[in-house]
Amino acid sequence: MALAACFFSACSPVYVMKSAAGHGRLLWHRRNIASALRDPRCEERLKEQLRLVLEVRRFAFDRMGLRRTRDFSAYTPVRGAVTYVVSACPPTSLTPYEWWFPILGKVPYKGYFRQEDAVREMRGLEAEGFDARVGEVAAYRTPLWIPDPLPSTALEYPPGLLAQLLIHELAHGTVWFKDRVDFDEAAANFIGQEGAADFLAERFGADSLQLSEYRKWLRGEAAFAAVMGQIRGRLESLYRGPVSEADKLARRQEVFAWGLARFEEIGQRPGEPLNNAVILAHGLYNRDLDAFAALHERNGRDWRRTIGALKAADRKDPFAVLHGPGARPSSGQD
Repeated sequence: MALAACFFSACSPVYVMKSAAGHGRLLWHRRNIASALRDPRCEERLKEQLRLVLEVRRFAFDRMGLRRTRDFSAYTPVRGAVTYVVSACPPTSLTPYEWWFPILGKVPYKGYFRQEDAVREMRGLEAEGFDARVGEVAAYRTPLWIPDPLPSTALEYPPGLLAQLLIHELAHGTVWFKDRVDFDEAAANFIGQEGAADFLAERFGADSLQLSEYRKWLRGEAAFAAVMGQIRGRLESLYRGPVSEADKLARRQEVFAWGLARFEEIGQRPGEPLNNAVILAHGLYNRDLDAFAALHERNGRDWRRTIGALKAADRKDPFAVLHGPGARPSSGQD
């Protein structure tokens, strides 16, 4: 969602022009999915995936109650990541570096369509003394009036991951609070994960291979997130301690080494060197997922009621809906 910051930026005109050009290329080369399905030249494997996209969209709108839009009713051929996101924070604090944009408010990342531009931004932040990283993005949704197309690389995903990606991005158009990207991303992550599982169960069956493989992937994601959370907890304790900055910098390397050993134990790797920005970026999507699940259970696993409750959350403290009086079942009425 925050990649829309490319178009509502208080940054340099060059950044705005590059961002608009990048998004413009996606729009210019997009192809309507319904038209592609009628094209006899379109390969059957591609048509299968395109049909699945339309089925996921219908499920998200009709069964889950997400806001109906034309987003992802078209796709655009791309290679690799569609955008690159830069994030950063101080080396002895888990306070994110934030950018401000007029429509979106404060966001802890900044998007680029060219990898070299993102790397240049990261290097500049590192030169100022920040921990920084560049992450790859498979798809995004903007608040623009022109529907966003689905990057073709997402069509290579297995059914569960494709459904999760689509529902996650569509959720941003329904549950979103300015200046609260932490809640926005956690909510969308939960909605995407559980919504995809419900879609697979309905589309392929509760005992299907598609759902079984997706559940296995979710368990791996949960194990990975748990280690990231443990690393974050140890770092927070270290950074709050009375030791000097030099000692914090030295001791955090011990925490990172401990974390890498834990990843080896579960047979996973982070895929990039660990620093504060990496820990924060992963934690952004996994905050309070158990509490989101508990809210969904209290609402009888009725997506319209759960999403209604999330939409009605206090804008100043949206996480309170998970733990406070706002956690009562919602009527689901907007």
